[in-house]
Amino acid sequence: MLKVYSREVFAEILYLSERRRIQLSLDQLAEYLKQFPRYREAAIDLAAIQSAAQITDIPELHDRLIAGTARWLGLALLTNDPAIQASSFVKTIW
Repeated sequence: MLKVYSREVFAEILYLSERRRIQLSLDQLAEYLKQFPRYREAAIDLAAIQSAAQITDIPELHDRLIAGTARWLGLALLTNDPAIQASSFVKTIW
């Protein structure tokens, strides 16, 4: 089973790591992804951004881009973020 990380997730990890809200660093994430080659990056492109633009119930931009990418790819999103879980635009798992 292929698992996909959107590039917006990397930006969100950087943001949260720098603010010490999570303990995961980008270097740790890179090592993890090397160990598990079934994880792939999903590019943020115009189609993903257009999908995010249609999401009206997730206020934070990074979260909306992540959800928009999942929606565009037709994938459920693994998250514990209550705003994303409450969205009517994306399926979530947690």
